[in-house]
Amino acid sequence: MFSKDFYEKIEEQVSKLLLLEGVESYPVPVEKIALSLGVDVMPYNLGEEVSGILAINDGKGTIGYNLQHSKGRQRFTVAHELGHYIMHRNTKKELFVDKDYILKFRSNKKYSSTELKQEREANAFAAALLMPKDFILSELAKEQTITENELIEVLAKRFEVSVPAMTYRIADLNSFL
Repeated sequence: MFSKDFYEKIEEQVSKLLLLEGVESYPVPVEKIALSLGVDVMPYNLGEEVSGILAINDGKGTIGYNLQHSKGRQRFTVAHELGHYIMHRNTKKELFVDKDYILKFRSNKKYSSTELKQEREANAFAAALLMPKDFILSELAKEQTITENELIEVLAKRFEVSVPAMTYRIADLNSFL
């Protein structure tokens, strides 16, 4: 999907952010990070289809996440919208609405190539932020007496993300390490 250079750039950007924020363990306090960057984070009743929104007004960001979604999905949504804020706030777009979350290809809506690229970038940022490479590699290096599926479930709980998010993250790390 993206080049190794892209993933390395995201990993470096996230590592610097985590260092700046003093984050040394999981679960990553994504709302605290957003607030420290001057981005408000608020729960909203967004209905079933909308995961989150990012509104940018005069450079100031506000993230809204769906209070009906699971904690793991809420955390990913906040991280995803924060990714839009960090990577895409200098575009002319002032409102990002994520209606169908990570499953863009199941949607009937037609997305432009720019929108698809921005969504993938925000997903990559969110995954790197919530499941930092060094934290994941450290956990994977520990002696494990459980199956791969059980390990993914355990890690998902520890990092407070969904099992699919952890599965994708480990697959992405395998593809560019």
